Amino acid sequence: MGVKRSYLFVPATSEKMMVKAVNSDADCIIIDLEDAVAINEKDAARERAKQFLLNYQPGKDVYIRINSITTPYWEMDIEAAVKAGAFGIVVPKAENAANMKLICCTVLDQLDRFEQVDRSFDVLPLIETAAGVHFSYEIANAHHFIKRLVFGSIDYALDIGCESTDTGEELIYARSQIVNSSKAAGIDSPVDAVYPDLSNEEGLNSEAVRARRAGFKAKLAIHPKQLGSIHRIFTPREDIIDEALEIIKAFEEAEKQGIASISVRNKLVDYPVYKKAKELIKYSRA
Repeated sequence: MGVKRSYLFVPATSEKMMVKAVNSDADCIIIDLEDAVAINEKDAARERAKQFLLNYQPGKDVYIRINSITTPYWEMDIEAAVKAGAFGIVVPKAENAANMKLICCTVLDQLDRFEQVDRSFDVLPLIETAAGVHFSYEIANAHHFIKRLVFGSIDYALDIGCESTDTGEELIYARSQIVNSSKAAGIDSPVDAVYPDLSNEEGLNSEAVRARRAGFKAKLAIHPKQLGSIHRIFTPREDIIDEALEIIKAFEEAEKQGIASISVRNKLVDYPVYKKAKELIKYSRA
């Protein structure tokens, strides 16, 4: 599919909720086998998620968030995800490249087992600890299955013991590091964290804008009511697209005359500005 702006979590505890999620406006769905599922329900939830994907065949990318590699469930979760035809998995508490390589190799083994080795598969590490942020470049570079990183701000804040604020200054370093690591590793732009307060649309908007400005291109959601704000903020505005098109046209005309530095709308335009405009148009058309 095209640009992915939203990833909606849905617990594997209810088929009704999974149906509602895949029928929502979310670009992608994450069926959760981890935090949203009690210990004594892990096996039942895994089987429910697998049967749902096998029987429903949703028309959008569906991921399964597996349990941590420190638990006895993660290998069975991967087997179920591959067998059910999930688009990929989300890996919680991703903290080092070695564990991510092990998880990706396990995915490869399962793809081979089910004779699906030629199939595309995404592994999305969830960066939600100090160690994860510190080693985010190595994690991003660990395997070709890893297409993008995902930020888990709530667990990260808990791990480092910081105070959560409305303005999010305590998360600036982590967000910047995750974006920088993604770019350095040559993978797609990362996905920002969930916003937990469903009653505070203004807070969601502000956080999404901060994430977009930092270089994120998508955001996690925990309820369909959050999708409208997320899509609006992560979709380029028409006036910005119009300006980018104007920059591209003017610069390319100037370049033909041997000029590589011009002014558009009283702003300097050189090669970096031109390339940024090109990237924006490519993104908006996707």
